[in-house]
Amino acid sequence: MLIAPVPAAAANYSHHHRPAASVRMVVVHATEGSYDATVSWFRNPRARAAANYVVGRDGRIAHMVPDNEVAWHAGNGYVNAHSIGVENEGYTAVDGTFTDAEYRASAQLVGSLLQRYRIAADRTHVIGHSQVPDPFHRGEFGGWAHHTDPGAFWDWTRYMAYVRDYRAGRTPPPRPIDVTIPDLELGQTVTGLVAWNAVATGEAVDHVDFIVDGVVRASVTSEPYTWAWDTSLEKKGRHILTVRAVGIDGRSAIATVVVESNTPPPAAPGVSLPPELPPFVGTVALTPNLDGRVVRVELWIDGAVAQTVDAAPWTLTWDTSTVTPGEHTLAIRAVGPTGKAGAAVTLVQVQAPPSPVPAPRRR
Repeated sequence: MLIAPVPAAAANYSHHHRPAASVRMVVVHATEGSYDATVSWFRNPRARAAANYVVGRDGRIAHMVPDNEVAWHAGNGYVNAHSIGVENEGYTAVDGTFTDAEYRASAQLVGSLLQRYRIAADRTHVIGHSQVPDPFHRGEFGGWAHHTDPGAFWDWTRYMAYVRDYRAGRTPPPRPIDVTIPDLELGQTVTGLVAWNAVATGEAVDHVDFIVDGVVRASVTSEPYTWAWDTSLEKKGRHILTVRAVGIDGRSAIATVVVESNTPPPAAPGVSLPPELPPFVGTVALTPNLDGRVVRVELWIDGAVAQTVDAAPWTLTWDTSTVTPGEHTLAIRAVGPTGKAGAAVTLVQVQAPPSPVPAPRRR
């Protein structure tokens, strides 16, 4: 367990020393953001709040407020005075953002604190921020601001088992199956084509699903478990990326990161036709000039779809015998991967096919 001293701003906690006997519990929090952002905020004197420790998804631990000082973390002065606050990198309302490495590092830290202060390893003495009483409204919880962290996706059963093991000097056994996303960080800004990697450990894996905003986009059945995520096909902004490793016995594990996509969507495809088209007779083939990414090309005649092509080569055919001779409106519409479309419209002349030459009469 590596703990780095990273002092919080002096304005963010009380500087009245407290005796060891005053520490009677540990309060577990979720950061609702990245480790780095949380550490940075606690070092900002405008925060007027800080926890004693911050634990990262990779197992890093920052010691920000000395244990014998009162950190302002719980929204309740009495609880602050009698507890140590531990922030864990992740989101209360997003499943899978807390990693096993993080659970272990946090539990090892808390186990050592419980041992040092002779505190029982139970849920009466290791509580969530959501359990802290509101000091101003009897029967309400989450401190005065009614926080709900660490939330329903915090695995208390796993965490407390780890805490008890570490408090007793034991190392918890590895997970039967686990998965991580090693190359993406919580809150990271991504752009372009992202090489999204998953690392599965434990029992043999049948497949790994890659899930974007709750929708499975790909399943990979062999190592390396990698999928290329094209961010240009997504809306700019926040996206939830989850990998799900499924074992051969059906057991599964997930890992999740929340990222910000900064890729502008592709423009509508460009479409052009020759400036002048000869009169059409019979069945004609049309190959438009296309620019950009295209997933579908449509031929429109007089405002109605006559043909759709879903793959290159983008050649369309039109049987002009299905319309009356004369002038007609022809449009070719190219649709891009995000649904944006470009079109070229022109007027064409359709001629009747020549009359057959009668066979000579026999005498």
